[in-house]
Formats: sequence, structure tokens, C-alpha cells
Amino acid sequence: MTVWHPAALMDDALRERLQAFLRPHYQDLDGASRSDDAERIGAIARQLTAPSRELELLILFHPLGSWLEKLGNLSRVLLAVGGVNENELRRTAASIRRLDAPESEAERAIASAILIDGAGVRGLAERLSRSRREGQSIIDVITADPPTAPEWMNDVAREWLARRTAVRAEFSRAILDELNEPACRLA
Repeated sequence: MTVWHPAALMDDALRERLQAFLRPHYQDLDGASRSDDAERIGAIARQLTAPSRELELLILFHPLGSWLEKLGNLSRVLLAVGGVNENELRRTAASIRRLDAPESEAERAIASAILIDGAGVRGLAERLSRSRREGQSIIDVITADPPTAPEWMNDVAREWLARRTAVRAEFSRAILDELNEPACRLA
């Protein structure tokens, strides 16, 4: 028996097939998976807007960026997974392209969730872990301007972003204080 998530408008079987198909594509070149990122961002986005199939598809496909637009990938999903149609996958690809300037509620929820997810201490830790590879110092990362709320962001998302940004600022100040301690300067 297929169980429907009334809040998600996508049945468990389809979600599982999509996740199983997409899981290998979530792998970065360094072997790290973006699967946890997708789930974390999805959990935030689901709290920012009404449930919809559009939202669920965006949650699953947004970590892949323009992957759906590359030759053959849309057809691969249709053939391997079923339960989705070409038009909704094309709309999902178009929505992913618009995440910098989202238009629909689902797009705004995902774009807001991405900003919120990266704004807190976890996002700071992720930036710090990548900073050396990108030629940045700890000081560069902790003194960078925090993300600001775009005008399209709803009030709930703005509050959430502000809370995470405040905690991140406090944590960054603590790091800066430690770096400025005399013992650290001698080392």
C-alpha cells in the first residue's frame, strides 16, 4: 500500500525511488555527500511554506544545480524513476536556475533555507573547513559580512536568519578574542 504524506503531496514510493536514483549524484569529487545538506535544507524549507509537490522536487533536485538541464539527464530520471513527468522536471530545472531571484513560494522557501542553513555556526564551520583550499584565513572567514535578508524573504525566514546570524557573530567574536590573546600571538 502506498502511503501519502498529506503535507508533502508526494508518496513514499516515489520519494524513495527519486532519492535512490539521486543519491550517487549527490557525491562531490572529494567523496562527500550532499544528501544531508538536501535533507537539512528541506526540513527548513518545509517550515517556511505550504507543502507542495514543487517544493518536494526542489528539495530533492536543488543540490544538483544545473544537472537536470544537461543532455540526457531529464530522460534518465523519467526512464529510471517514473512517477514524474517531463513538464514538472523542466519546471524544477527552471526553478533551480531562479534560486538567486526566486519567484514562487517553493523557490523562496528553498532559497531562504539555503541562506538560513549557511548563516549559523554550522555554516561558519563549513566555511572554515573550506577556507584554506580557497586561500582564505580564519580572520577572512569570521570577519566576512553576514548574509542579509533579501526583500523576497518572508518574515519567518527573516527572523530565523537573524537568530542564526547573531549566534554566528557571537561565535566569531569568541574566535577573534582567542586569536587576540597574548598566548596565541606568541605561538
